[in-house]
Amino acid sequence: MLGLSPVRVALVTVYSHDRCTLKDVAGGYGTVFDVGPSWPARILAAAKVRLCELPSTTMGYLAAQLRAAGHEVSVHDLSRTGPRRDPVPGCDAALVQTSMVDASAEREVLAELTSAGVHTIAFGAYASARPEVFSDVARVVVTGEPEVLGARLLERRPSGIVDAGFVDDLDSLPYPDWSPFPVARYRYALLSRRGATLPVASARGCAFGCGYCPFRVTSPFRERRPERVVDEVRQLCERHGARGISFRDPLFNHDRERVAAIAHGIAPLGVRFSAEMRADLLDEALLTKLHGAGLRSLEIGVESARREMLVAEGRRPASHDQIEGILGYARRLGIRVVANFILGLPEDSEASILETVAWAKRLNPFAVQFTVATPYPGTTLERRARAHMTTDSPEACTGFEPVFEHPTIDADRIRQLREWAYVSYHARPRYVWRFARQAASTLFD
Repeated sequence: MLGLSPVRVALVTVYSHDRCTLKDVAGGYGTVFDVGPSWPARILAAAKVRLCELPSTTMGYLAAQLRAAGHEVSVHDLSRTGPRRDPVPGCDAALVQTSMVDASAEREVLAELTSAGVHTIAFGAYASARPEVFSDVARVVVTGEPEVLGARLLERRPSGIVDAGFVDDLDSLPYPDWSPFPVARYRYALLSRRGATLPVASARGCAFGCGYCPFRVTSPFRERRPERVVDEVRQLCERHGARGISFRDPLFNHDRERVAAIAHGIAPLGVRFSAEMRADLLDEALLTKLHGAGLRSLEIGVESARREMLVAEGRRPASHDQIEGILGYARRLGIRVVANFILGLPEDSEASILETVAWAKRLNPFAVQFTVATPYPGTTLERRARAHMTTDSPEACTGFEPVFEHPTIDADRIRQLREWAYVSYHARPRYVWRFARQAASTLFD
């Protein structure tokens, strides 16, 4: 029985791409950043790799639960690319975080560990949606949130698919324990180039119903009490010297009073933070308060210039005036805005994509992201596109690659438009000048 005495537990994340891979986005299915084959596109992709490196908050929670039970925890990021392949760590049990974008490599690592007699546990959004993908290579596949079970995963030797469900009260969880992690390595360049940036999850899931968004299906929406969030941030500053906090919530500002209370609590800590928010739930008064508390990077979903198309996808889009007003005011405050756009929804056309890119250029945010519509498991977009998929490879669902037959635009043209959107946006003198000024301020403010 694993639980009778302390055991060596490895928390494992597997990477099989040499491009920027983010595991906790796209509802936990992951993305792999891709612009295109041209040299300007490759430069942008290389810059993205250097922008951000953050650990999974789920891994931090599991580390806390396992260490509290007396187990020895080690953290391993395994690269399966190129001629060098990182060794699988020596351990008694291994928890492997799954994704779509690295599913084959994750299966490979799980098979190696299981063959070596390790008690292997697969978890994550993709294991929850498609447990059969991992059930033949892992001893246990957890659906739902593994923090529900925590160290109990090691109290006996369960096998097969285990439904953990979801954490009812996020405030019942211990704070993530980052002591086994390489904290000094973690960064988010839009906040600071000095000192560590660490993640905080103040909420999970999303309260809205966009048909293409996986966050609405991989996790129910729950929020933490502001005093718990503030206390966690305080401990990150005191114990790890964190200078930046990246809130990993898909929707940080659903509850205005909660967000204002978090801002009030962390303001004296002198920490900078980033968060993803809805523009229609922001106004100048709240944005001023958040900036005063340390907000320096704001991510918003603009998605498309065609509001009627977004409404057809189940989104409740902010108005153009709301988006333009928030971006303009954030710029005046010195907040770096990242605007997200989506290309290639079924209702999209080449004309609407060109209109969206033109609007992005007029908005002129500090950074942009042009993703390609992807039918993630469980979304209404998946149900609509299921009969038109052009691949059955989960790794193809990177968030930047067309994977279903579009009604009016062929896949190569979508790739061309994606590359043109990125390259033409970043090549504008207006953008280059403002980016240089704001990037320089990051070094010294």
